[in-house]
Amino acid sequence: MDTSAFFARLEAAFPADPQDCDPIDPQWQTIVADVSGFTARNELAVLNLAATCMPSSEAYLEVGTYKGRSICAAVQNNVDKRFYAVENFLEFGMAGQLARDELTSNLERYAAGSDIRLVEGDCFKFMSRPGAIDRPVGVYFYDGEHTLLAHYLALAVVEPLLADEALVLVDDATWPMVGRAHALFMRTHPGWRVQATWDARQVEDPRWANGLHALVFHRVADRPRTRRVDEVLRLYETGVQRHLNKAAWRCAAHVPEPAKDVVRAFMARSRAIGTDARRPPTSKG
Repeated sequence: MDTSAFFARLEAAFPADPQDCDPIDPQWQTIVADVSGFTARNELAVLNLAATCMPSSEAYLEVGTYKGRSICAAVQNNVDKRFYAVENFLEFGMAGQLARDELTSNLERYAAGSDIRLVEGDCFKFMSRPGAIDRPVGVYFYDGEHTLLAHYLALAVVEPLLADEALVLVDDATWPMVGRAHALFMRTHPGWRVQATWDARQVEDPRWANGLHALVFHRVADRPRTRRVDEVLRLYETGVQRHLNKAAWRCAAHVPEPAKDVVRAFMARSRAIGTDARRPPTSKG
C-alpha cells in the first residue's frame, strides 16, 4: 500500500481541509441516509479512497461491520479488490439477528459483485488463525470493541497480517482511551506512526462521528512478528474477558436504569469529546 499516494489523493476528495468540510462526492451522504450505522460521511470518503489506492494484491480488512455502512462505502468502484468484514454482533444482543438481516440486504443493494468475505465471530481469534486472510492487509479499519485492551490488541494482533507498508484507520479515535492505547502500543512496537487525525468537534459529529485517526505502518526488518506478551493478552481477551463481556451483555437488559446511568458516567471519562466531556456518551443501540 502506497500510503503517500493515499494522502496525496485525499486532497482531491475534499474541497478544502477534510476536518472542516464535506466530501465532494455526494454519494457518501446518500449511504449515510440509507444505511444504518455510526460512520459519518467524511469517514466513508476516506475509507473508499483507501480501498481505491490499495493494490489488488492486498486485502482490505474491517472489524466492526454492524449493518454494513462502512463496507458498502469502501467497495464502491473497487470490484477488483478483496474485502474482509468481521462482526460478532455481541454488543447488539437480541437485535443481532436484525442487524445480520439488514447487513445482508445492504450488501445486496450496494455491494453486488464485490469480493467480500463476511466473518462472524471474535476478530482477535480470526486474525490469529493461520491462513485466515489469503494476502497481506494493505488497509485495516478498526471499529470493534472500545476498551483500552481491545484497542491495543487491535494493532498488536493485526501487525503480522499487514503488508510491509499499510494504512490503518481507527474509528472513535477522539476518545482519550484510544489515544492512550495507541501510545502504549507504540512504545514497544517500532514502525508505527499517527499520520493524520480527524477529530470530532462533538459527540456523533456529522462529519467525523467520534473521530478517525490514520496510522501508517512500515515493517521493521528482522523483528519478530508476534511478541509473547501480546499473545498472552490476546488469550486473556478472547478467553476470560470475552466470557465476562457476554455475561455483561446478557444481564444488561435486567439492570435498573439508575445503575446504567452510573456505568455511562464512568465510561464518559474515557469517551469524552469537546464540550460534551462531562456528559455520558449516547448509546449506540
